[in-house]
Amino acid sequence: MPEPLVVADAAITTTDVAKPWPELEGYTRVLPERVIPLPTKPDMPRFALAGPVITGDIAVVASSQFGFVAVDWKRGVIAWTKPAGTQVAPPLVLDANELMLIGDCANPPPVAATEQLIGCLRIVTPTGVDRLYVAIRGKPKAIEAFVAERGPQRTWRVDEHTIHWKRGDAALAIDLATGVAKPVAPTPPPVVVEYKGKRWDIAQVDQKIVGYKGGTKQVAWTTEDPYTALIGAVWLPEMGPMIRIANASTRSSMARSSSVARSSSLARSSSLARSSSEIDLIDIDATGSLRAAVAKPTPGIDVLASAVSSVGDAALAIRLDNSLRRDLIVGYAANAVLMWVYPLPEIQRANPIGVAISEDADAVVVFHDGDTITVLPELSAPPTTPGAARASSKNPTP
Repeated sequence: MPEPLVVADAAITTTDVAKPWPELEGYTRVLPERVIPLPTKPDMPRFALAGPVITGDIAVVASSQFGFVAVDWKRGVIAWTKPAGTQVAPPLVLDANELMLIGDCANPPPVAATEQLIGCLRIVTPTGVDRLYVAIRGKPKAIEAFVAERGPQRTWRVDEHTIHWKRGDAALAIDLATGVAKPVAPTPPPVVVEYKGKRWDIAQVDQKIVGYKGGTKQVAWTTEDPYTALIGAVWLPEMGPMIRIANASTRSSMARSSSVARSSSLARSSSLARSSSEIDLIDIDATGSLRAAVAKPTPGIDVLASAVSSVGDAALAIRLDNSLRRDLIVGYAANAVLMWVYPLPEIQRANPIGVAISEDADAVVVFHDGDTITVLPELSAPPTTPGAARASSKNPTP
């Protein structure tokens, strides 16, 4: 099999930033377009942090210190806030006109004696107007495992009437209209790819990437090797769909060989030259062929968070080393061109990092340190680079 295509990084003039890390020498560094401080209550612990999610010009984040805060990321101002108490779940964009917020109940609605109150669900418009406020409740025995969980959280929409709220190894299905909650399997939604009349549901199972035949549990293909993170789907002009993954490794150069095992699945394997720690961004064919592309890697030991646009632009939060003080955001265009890197402020970082990409990929919004939103530049590749998915949203400098 031929060697995978290695995509070069973007040819953009490097911007100097204060105290550059030597590991990032030769990478395009950027300055933030704006930094937005958020109101905090230092006397309150940060039990939970979540977000951002983006709809239009509004980015919403959550914290047990301040509830929900919506910022206008283009103007750099706070648009509105909502109370939530010490319990917050990741906010969710339902559609262009509605967001869902889950937290403690400011004014607990009455629930039946046979039910247990979990929290309250609020649906608001992007301008902050309340449309619905209901109690999330369920049978005490049925929700016992979920209530006891304190693990990582995730929310996603299942259909027009239902969302799933995952916490640790437990999850609930919640009716959006009534707030009634029932336990469900804590399986995150797959990345769904439809192409030429076929569908693949792609998930990460035991760290391996598995493609199922659409709507079934029948394996169409699977990787032999585990990977660090499944990022999302990539759609480039006049090309078949790809699946973007990230992997932490200790190699300084790529030497890949692949073997095919065909029955009902496709297997991929790789042999790697070992050296320094880095994060690879790899695109593999979503339909199961051996087509692959490898982007320029970045130094690092782990992927803390990621976001992907509708066409595949990706932003990764990467831990550089074990000091817990040096983390960075890396931006890739859909065509796997490494656009820029941005070192976060060098502090002892215990709080999670959240990353989101605006709808037109004209900004990356980062929620970090529990009290700051940083807006970073766009991810569109120069239109002259191979496979550029869109033109830059910024006018060229004369």
